[in-house]
Amino acid sequence: MKKRIVFVSYSYWPPDFGGELLITIERLEYLMRRGYTVQVLTSGKPGMPVQQTWAESGHIWRSPIIHASRMGRLMRRIVFWFWALACLMSLDFDVLHVGSLAGLDSFSDALMARLMGWIARYKGARGVWVHSLADSDQAALDLRGWRGLAKRLFYESFDTLVSVSPFLHQSVCNIWPQKAVCLPCGVRDDLFVPVSPEARTEFRKTMGVSTEDVVFIFLGSVGIRKGFDLLAQAFNSISTVYPDWKLWVIGPRSQAENANLVNDQVVALTQNMEQNPCVNFLGRIDDRQQLAMLMSAGDVFVFPSRREGMGIAPIEAMSAGLPVIIARLPGITDLANIEGETGFYISPGNVLELQLAMTRLGESAALRQQMGFAARQRVLTSFGWKQHLEHWQQVYAGEYVE
Repeated sequence: MKKRIVFVSYSYWPPDFGGELLITIERLEYLMRRGYTVQVLTSGKPGMPVQQTWAESGHIWRSPIIHASRMGRLMRRIVFWFWALACLMSLDFDVLHVGSLAGLDSFSDALMARLMGWIARYKGARGVWVHSLADSDQAALDLRGWRGLAKRLFYESFDTLVSVSPFLHQSVCNIWPQKAVCLPCGVRDDLFVPVSPEARTEFRKTMGVSTEDVVFIFLGSVGIRKGFDLLAQAFNSISTVYPDWKLWVIGPRSQAENANLVNDQVVALTQNMEQNPCVNFLGRIDDRQQLAMLMSAGDVFVFPSRREGMGIAPIEAMSAGLPVIIARLPGITDLANIEGETGFYISPGNVLELQLAMTRLGESAALRQQMGFAARQRVLTSFGWKQHLEHWQQVYAGEYVE
């Protein structure tokens, strides 16, 4: 029997800039084509309807909009709290998948999760939560102190706890082995594809880049967690030696694009790159077709992140046929890339290693082509979209076996 899914996310439409949320949206769209029904409960947005039809068999419901003042933002969270609970009581569903909640702190999030979990059990539904980001550079799941108690109560509210990497999974499995599932993210290998040489050349012309130029791509929020400070230092040094090497920076660089960014920090990270003619800041790109085209038009993908849940962006780049340079975070970012075959690993925070890896790939078109082809094959074999969908159908049915 096809499942009826309710997806609850305070941040949803338009989607926050983040791989896990974007992949969840695409996954639900595909499952609707397979006969699933999806109801989305999300926060109200100015200019967006209170209710709208989504894809084949889905509906998006938005909470009441409150004015944009500081008090209004606070009230919007509280209103969403009660509105979402009331909606859940009125809806019929088999799966409750929670994306993000509107709590003011960890305890209010835990309370909301407990109430939602109770409603799901009352209706005979399964509750699902995805553990997609480590709590800190040192701990995948920090359960110390009062915040740890709140987090424990939060996680215990769900029937299935999906972790997107072995590192995250181990932290959950140690405490809730019967609920823990390790399911790395799949990527849209039907969207992120290598394009023809002719299409690639034409697109690069529109970007002011020749076929001889080497284009490095960074995708992510411009911040320290993503290691952009390391990339800025490395590329500023490299571009003085190789002026025909370019850097495309894709991702939010202001609080207007990503509420988690600190504007002063972004300014400090980018001020030395603003005048570099080899750097192109492309901003946040939500159009997935456009993003896929940019990926396939590049030459090397760079991902020096310090903290992740899995790291979807480099796998999308691999699917598009790019070799990758990744900061190795054991059990997190080392799932797809094979050292020396599909790209290179660097130590987190090591600018010299990053610069050397960029130079090695930048200087050899043959190596880029060889690794890029291997990267694409690696994704098709182990991180394909069809396999990802099948696994999630099993998760929603409570039948997934690792």
